[in-house]
Amino acid sequence: MAAIRVVAAMWLLLVLTSSPAFAQIDLTGSWTVRMHEDWIERCCGRDVVDYTGLPLTDEGRALALLYQPTIYAMRERQCLLFSPYSLQFWPHSIQMWSELDSDGRIVAWRMSGVVERDGLTVWMDGRPHPSPNAYYPFSGFTTGKWEGDTLTTYTTHLKTSYTRRGNGSPASDQATVTAHLTRHDDLLTVTTIQEDPVYLTEPLVVTRVWQLDTRGNTARQASCNAVTEIPRLEDTGEVPHYDRGDNPEVDYMTKEYHLPMEAVMGYAETTYPEYRRKIKATYLPLAACDRYCCGWLPISGGSVFPAPGLACVAAGKGSLAGRPADTDRRTK
Repeated sequence: MAAIRVVAAMWLLLVLTSSPAFAQIDLTGSWTVRMHEDWIERCCGRDVVDYTGLPLTDEGRALALLYQPTIYAMRERQCLLFSPYSLQFWPHSIQMWSELDSDGRIVAWRMSGVVERDGLTVWMDGRPHPSPNAYYPFSGFTTGKWEGDTLTTYTTHLKTSYTRRGNGSPASDQATVTAHLTRHDDLLTVTTIQEDPVYLTEPLVVTRVWQLDTRGNTARQASCNAVTEIPRLEDTGEVPHYDRGDNPEVDYMTKEYHLPMEAVMGYAETTYPEYRRKIKATYLPLAACDRYCCGWLPISGGSVFPAPGLACVAAGKGSLAGRPADTDRRTK
């Protein structure tokens, strides 16, 4: 009788370990962005030449310095999508849902996109990644597996795009992204590890958090309709860009924030805490803050004076000598 129990237990263990794993944690729902976390990145976006925190190669840096935001005003480029995990740099909420097979097993997780960023399908049924010569969609190709209560995904076959929105930091079609999605009660933590042999000297690791929205107000991906935004760009063959060495924004971060040029230009060494100790003796802090001063919570609550004598300045400083106001920079 004991032997029968042992055989039955071994058979049950074999069945459980040979079948596709069911989800340990339910990720279904609408997840709202927490704007107070890295809010400059998520809200208003980086300055055009701000590559802080990016371990760029020389090729990546040179290509980024050619970028003009107006390039996305061209009709043929308005509907070119960013890769799915660029969501780490956007102010958007996300929606997640599962797809089941006829036996009720999860074969894929879906993550919503927006008009500028493609959605994501995470295949959970063990299918292999396609050949490197296969089609590269905007969404790439993603497989996933559960590691404890964390969903780990791996994305390949991404189109050439940008890592950060609005400043031209490039990502090649050889880039891959490993992501870890972990739910803690009503919080969803997404950690991405982007590797790019062309434009990054080492992996770029970014972590962001979303919060469950029980009202489910997150909209799914909308269609993109290209329109004429700047008439002079139509039918002229003009492609907005800066010639090599002519980017007028190259020293803006150094002048505005006293940051060393090597930190602004995105070298791997500057992404580590040790770099702060290296420049401690030479860095000159600002005497006063007049831009991005008070965080997201006072702004979202409608307060423009969160503390005595401190005014919130949420966006740019307006027109400076030789530099148009932030609201004008896309069209001038």
